[in-house]
This record gives sequence, C-alpha cells and structure tokens, in this order.
Amino acid sequence: MNVIIYCRVSSDEQAEGTSLAVQEQRLTRFCERLGYNIIDIPHREDASGKTFKKRPVIQNIMRYIRTHKGQVDKLLVLRWNRYSRDLPTAMANLVELQTLQVEVNSIEEPINYESATWPHLIGTYIGMAHSDNLSRSHATLDGIHGTLLKGKCTNKAPRGYRNVRVSKHNSFVEVDEEKAATIRKAFQEVAKGVETANCIRRRLCPSIPRGTFFRMLHNIFYKGEILVPAYKDEPEQIVKGQHEAIIDAETFYKVQDILSGKRKSEPKLSKAIIPDLYLRKYIVCPICGHS
Repeated sequence: MNVIIYCRVSSDEQAEGTSLAVQEQRLTRFCERLGYNIIDIPHREDASGKTFKKRPVIQNIMRYIRTHKGQVDKLLVLRWNRYSRDLPTAMANLVELQTLQVEVNSIEEPINYESATWPHLIGTYIGMAHSDNLSRSHATLDGIHGTLLKGKCTNKAPRGYRNVRVSKHNSFVEVDEEKAATIRKAFQEVAKGVETANCIRRRLCPSIPRGTFFRMLHNIFYKGEILVPAYKDEPEQIVKGQHEAIIDAETFYKVQDILSGKRKSEPKLSKAIIPDLYLRKYIVCPICGHS
C-alpha cells in the first residue's frame, strides 16, 4: 500500500498541539503500524491558502499523483481540517482524486467509503471547519470596521508614519519625521503649481514609484483623516484619525485641485512660444509661478 502523507498548519495553530512535526510523527507511526509505504515527496505545508491552487505542496502532490497513475493508493491527513477548511474546493479535489483511484482519509477521523454516509461525514468534518473560518472572518471584518470608525489605522502605516505596538491588542501610529519631512515638502511643492507632480517626485522622492507617489498625494490619511469603506448597511464615510496630520487641509486640497486639473499645474506664458527660446516654458519664478 503506497501512501502520501500531507501535513498542513497555520501559525495560529502551532500552539494547539498540531504542529507540522506532531502531524508528521502521528501519520508516520500510523503507517508503520499498518505496514504502509510512505512515498518520499515534500508533504509539509505552512501556507494558509483557502484554495488548493494557492498551496504549493498540495499542488506538487497532485502533479505527482497525476503523473504516477496507479502508484499511489492513499492520501492521508491527521484530521479533515488539515486537508481543507473550504467545503466546495475540498469536494472538487476529492472527486478528482477518486477518478485517479486515490483514497483521501484522516487517521483521527476515518471515513468508511463503503458506507453510503461518507459524503455526509466528510461534509460535516470539513463543513465545521468552513463554518469556523466564516465566523472568524466575520468577527475580523467587524473588528476592522469598528477600529476604523474610532479613527485608528488597521494596516501598515502609510509612508511617513510608523506603526508602534504596545501590546498584542494595543497599537498606534506615529509620525516618522525623517520620512515625513520629504513627503510634506512634496505636497507643498505640488500645491504651488510650478512644477508637474512627476518632476517633483523625481527631484524629491526618486525611490517612490510614480503610481505610488500619486496615490500618496490623494491619501486623506496625511491630513489626519481615515476613510471607512461601506460595510453592511453603513455607507462609506470619513472620520477624524487619532494620528497626527503631516499636511494641513488647505495644502492637501490645493494638491487635489492641481491633480484634477481644476488649477493649471503649468503657468501661462504672456508671449507666444518661440522655438529658439525653448526654455521659456520651463523657467519660472518659484514664488509667483510666472515665466
């Protein structure tokens, strides 16, 4: 009997006694006791992908099974939630393995495929894990929305700020003055309307990609506010952030006007362009913006 063992774990589960080493040890002992031959291919997965396509190890196992038809009898896992926590994708993968005449089973929650109840039992085992995932996801989204409504940053702080963690559930954002000074200068220069925003980027922030720079200029976080996306029956809204603003509101909105074309980003020339005077369009006064 040739078998492949499959171990999968997320970082949160390491402390629950289901680490990769523990799973491998139990699966190996089970196979030794029954005289199963374990096919030596990579079987440890620490990816938490919802679908099988996002898990490189299980994809490698599936490729091996497809190219070695008739040489693999079983795919064994410790529990069914190690195989999958998503019922639809698990059933699709299970059907494919059945067509390849490979039995998927759990050593702690074994299924008797000769019984007509096996689809119900697999649905129960994986369905419970699926329900748990959905509950955690809903709780996480509720928590993120509630945190945003309080004006707190829930992700990595934007450029010019840094995340400070006091404890596991207590963190805040503070200004990284070394980077903030450059960003503040960039906003102020764009607000003048003398140079194009991209020229200012190349001069002040050459390491920031063009797209990232323009998204930064539109980000209300820099003027001390946070965008709260629409959630359930609540509309999208903007709240005052608990962080310190880098840019004052007046400068921020001047930048928005220039980027949207409401204000000319280049000064008008009082005379027609003469080909010989090719720098006339670019040499301007940095104070008033006139040529």
